[in-house]
Amino acid sequence: MKKILLLIIIGFMAITLSACDETRDSDKLQVVATTTYVGDMVRNVGGNLVEVSVLMDVGVDPHEYQPRQSDTEKIASADLLVINGLNLEEMMGEVFRQIGDDKLLVLGDYVDQADLLFEENDEVDPHIWFDLEIWQSLTLVVAEKLGTLDENNHLYYQTRAKEYSLDLKMLDVYIQDRIDVVPEDKHVLVTAHDAFAYFGRSYGFDVYAVQGISTEAEASISDIDELAQLLVDLDINKVFWETSVPQSTVNALVAAAQALDHDVSVGGELYSDSTGGWDDGHETLIRTYRNNVDTIIDALME
Repeated sequence: MKKILLLIIIGFMAITLSACDETRDSDKLQVVATTTYVGDMVRNVGGNLVEVSVLMDVGVDPHEYQPRQSDTEKIASADLLVINGLNLEEMMGEVFRQIGDDKLLVLGDYVDQADLLFEENDEVDPHIWFDLEIWQSLTLVVAEKLGTLDENNHLYYQTRAKEYSLDLKMLDVYIQDRIDVVPEDKHVLVTAHDAFAYFGRSYGFDVYAVQGISTEAEASISDIDELAQLLVDLDINKVFWETSVPQSTVNALVAAAQALDHDVSVGGELYSDSTGGWDDGHETLIRTYRNNVDTIIDALME
């Protein structure tokens, strides 16, 4: 049924893309972003010259997101679609293939292969926003694309990209200062799914997860039991939920560890595949990342 619905949406999109006129209510560049992280970057670089619409709401899991008819309408009337790529939006591949190269920016295509992380099965890890050096480099990619579409304001976008890059560097300093107070033997992070490997590489953390890079496949009982035994062996006492992953996964891990007479508790909730929202004050990558680090460090230092 899902496959049939997707084909209908894709067919509608092909018609809409060819028939849509470019009338709009705003003189600003109209940009559609897939995820909250991508949308946040485009807003920072585009400033008041760009209007950004994000397809996936706060808390939505991009690995399982199915495109809707309203998405195709937004994409059809936009000047540009910006996506994370690297198979993060894996259910939207057919939709992306309907879009011309001049209207599509795939951020993952601009990351050096040597900087990417992979699982044992050679599946690429798409969670590149947690590597701030990678994310900084992509701000200039976004600026260049916006400047191509809006040549009169090319310098404006370049300037804003450099300013945002400095903000990200300041975030990196904050994170490093916070982590420096944690003994190295506590540099261990256990979460529901494997979204924090880039964070671990950047700041010297060993990262373990119940599920792999994608949340599409559910964790098996053996996966949970193996990780529970690892918690015992390494004397790990804190694990973390994620806002975009069902809490049942981590609850099962806690229960399995307790069955082995190991004292473990949830250290808090982290944002992984989505930023927070305006209501909780974590609507940007910078605020989200700071909150994650504060949650992790405070829990590990209890």
